[in-house]
Amino acid sequence: MTLDAVIMLTGALVAILPLLGFPSSWDNVFFFLAGIFVIALGIIVRRRLGQSTRSGAHQTGGTTYTESQPRQPDTPSALIAHGTKEAVE
Repeated sequence: MTLDAVIMLTGALVAILPLLGFPSSWDNVFFFLAGIFVIALGIIVRRRLGQSTRSGAHQTGGTTYTESQPRQPDTPSALIAHGTKEAVE
């Protein structure tokens, strides 16, 4: 089961918990435990996201790459290479 599914399942449990008919003291304990569980899941998700961003920056060496603009051909030989016959004439 993925972490997303566990989070959604915990949310569904919290939503239906008041409808299950437990005494209010039990409900308080279950809500407390569900809250602690959600906090733990949040910490796990945050750590995983932090690791994936750090590993992505490490793979590229921390270098930012930008896409360059194509140059405009300024010589007739460059025009010929691109298949334009008008530049030769």
